[in-house]
Formats: sequence, structure tokens, C-alpha cells
Amino acid sequence: MRDLLTAKDRPAAVLSIGLPLLALVAWIPQFLSLRAISADQVWENYAIAAACQSGRFQLGWVGGPAKLGSMGSFTGSIPAKLVSWLSCQLALHLDLYPAQALLVVGLVLTFSLSLVACRQIQFRWDTSLVVAFLITTAPCSFSRVGHLSLALLWPVIPGLAACYVLWRVMQKRVGGWSVLAQGALSCLLCFPGQDYYLVFLILQLVACFGLVLFLATTRTSDLAMLGRIAGAGLLFVAGFGVVMLLAESPNLLAVSSGGPPMAWVVPRYPIEQFQYGLLPLTWLIAPPWHPLVNQSLATAGLPTGYESYWMSRGSLLIPIAWLAALWQLAARRSFVQHKAWLASPIPWLALLLGLVTFLALFCMTMGGLGTLFAVFVTPVLRSLNRYTVFVYGASVLVLASLLDASLRRRSP
Repeated sequence: MRDLLTAKDRPAAVLSIGLPLLALVAWIPQFLSLRAISADQVWENYAIAAACQSGRFQLGWVGGPAKLGSMGSFTGSIPAKLVSWLSCQLALHLDLYPAQALLVVGLVLTFSLSLVACRQIQFRWDTSLVVAFLITTAPCSFSRVGHLSLALLWPVIPGLAACYVLWRVMQKRVGGWSVLAQGALSCLLCFPGQDYYLVFLILQLVACFGLVLFLATTRTSDLAMLGRIAGAGLLFVAGFGVVMLLAESPNLLAVSSGGPPMAWVVPRYPIEQFQYGLLPLTWLIAPPWHPLVNQSLATAGLPTGYESYWMSRGSLLIPIAWLAALWQLAARRSFVQHKAWLASPIPWLALLLGLVTFLALFCMTMGGLGTLFAVFVTPVLRSLNRYTVFVYGASVLVLASLLDASLRRRSP
């Protein structure tokens, strides 16, 4: 405590208290609005209330898997059950509406898990606090309050941090139990509970592994070295996958015994991709202007329904981060400066921003690979605009890495 009172550490102490409080204050209007629930909030409110009354704490399976009753928000995983239980206890003890309790639990998880994930990237404490604040108050979080489980972004920063740790592991080419443990820890920090975010996490991790392996083949043809790189990456992915399977085991058992949830079997159509798919234009427009642009598109007869591409709003931080990443990759440095730059998180996070942008543009947009998947495989994954949160998260991490480097130069 004495150290926190010194002039050097006082800003960190202020941020540690001020940013979490500021994030909670920013959510007060939405918190109060949850007294008058609507649309998907009805399912989330009912699921928590039913779990509290029955004591089953089963968020995601309304009426139980035997009735094929899924609210389509959370999978019936262990993390989802824990979120349900915590929300239930909070609602009972503080006399809150179930949806309000879910919001509070989700915000605390988002801030705290993002903070820990940033420390995993080895950001400073103050930089980690800034990242946690920005993801907790993301525009794409506020715009998703109508589907409350999607407004809670705790898997985003940990999921992106998992890619960064995977790349570092593959760079070191060292295997063993420690790598397996790092993969398991990364999955624990993601705390996967929402079905779409679960799919996005898996896609990202596979893409990150493939990208590093491809880049390695452009630098060496030594099969032994490539084998060590791939082996280290596979160990990390194995640790991540084992924890994810354990977390999802109740859901998998329920599906095997009671069949798929209703959200998987109700009629979906590939054409819905053009209403629920990703529109990159939303990344480039500041949130205050979204209603005006949305109204203009509606007047022109374009689809702007409840679950439209505007429900996952972008931020001006995204194009700013693109420019910053390109500047960092194109800048000329001396040998010593370049070596220090490569040792920092900056180039890796810039590469990560490029990867998630590529995945968003080629897989999540209307008419992209996601639409082809809907046509030839299954149209059940229709709301691919939800991937915007990962593009926003990667943008925040790029800008935070530059802030972190600047702070380290001023006060190592």
C-alpha cells in the first residue's frame, strides 16, 4: 500500500480504481433499461429465473435438452452454468432482475479476464487496465444489449491473447508440459460460453497456427525445424482443445442424449446471410452516426431489421489501428531497433489485426465464405456480423501495444 502512494505509482492506483468504476457508470442506462426486457432478453431473463427456481443452474437449455429448448445464446457448457449460478445468486441477494444480474456478472468477467489476458501478453498494469476498459465499453457491446449474452465480451481479448501466446510458443520451438499448460490456461481465460464466440475462437486459433506454419516454410526448408515449430503449436492447441472439450462436455452429452437444441433445427435460409452478415462499412462510421446511416438505408429499402449488421457496431479505433499497424510494419529501423521491435508484442499484434481483418472480410461478409458455407453445408451460423468484436479487440491491442512501448521508454 505504501508503494501505491508514491508519485511514481499513483497514476496506476488511480486507474485501478477509476477505470472499473467508469466502465460501470457507462453501463448504468443499459442496466436500468433491463427492467423492461424485450426480444432475446426475455429468453435470457427466463433462463436465469428458471435456473434459480429449480436449482439446476442450466443457462442455455430452457426446459432441459429433452425438450430441445435452447435460447440460442449460451451453450450448455460449464462456464455457462457458472455464469447462470453467479447471476442467480446476485439476483437473489441484491433483488435484481435476472437480466440485470447477468449484465453485472458479464461486465465483471469481461474486465477481469481481459486484464489477466493483457498481463499474459506482458503489458504493463496501466496499459492492461486501459484495454480492459475499452473492451468493456466497446460500441459493439452497447449495440448488442438487445441480445444480452452477445454484449458480454469476456472471450474476446483472452481469445486474441491465445493467438499471441501460440505464436510465441511456436517461435521458441520448445515443447513439453509447460506448453500444454499454456494452452489450457489460455482456454480457461476465454471462459467460452456463447455459441458464436466459441466457433470464432476455434477458427481464429486454427488460422493463427496455419499462418505461422506457412510463414515458417518461407524462411526455412529444414523439416526438423518445421517439425519442432508445428509440434510446439500442436501441443498448445491440444491443451486449449482439451479444456474446451471439458468445458463443453455437459453440452455435448446433452446433444448426444436429447438431440440438437432448437436453434440448430429451426428453419434457416442462406439468404439470411445478406441481412445478418458482416458489413465492413460499419467499421468506418462513428457510433453516433449509425442511426442516421441506418435510416438512410432503410429508406432506400435495404434490410435493417432487428438482428441486422448494425447490431455489431464498429469504431473509429479500427481504421486508426490499421493505419498504425501499417506504419509500424513499413517503418525503417536500425538493426538494434529492429531486434528490439521484434521482441516486443507490436509486430505480432499488428499481424494478428491483419489476420482477423482477413477472416472478417473473406469469411464473415455477405457473399463471402460464410455465405458459401451456409449454401453448401448449413445456414445455422447466420449472424456473422458478430465477429466485429474480435476486429475491434485486435485494434485495441495494437494501439495498446504502442502505448505500452511508449510508457516503457519513459518509465522502464
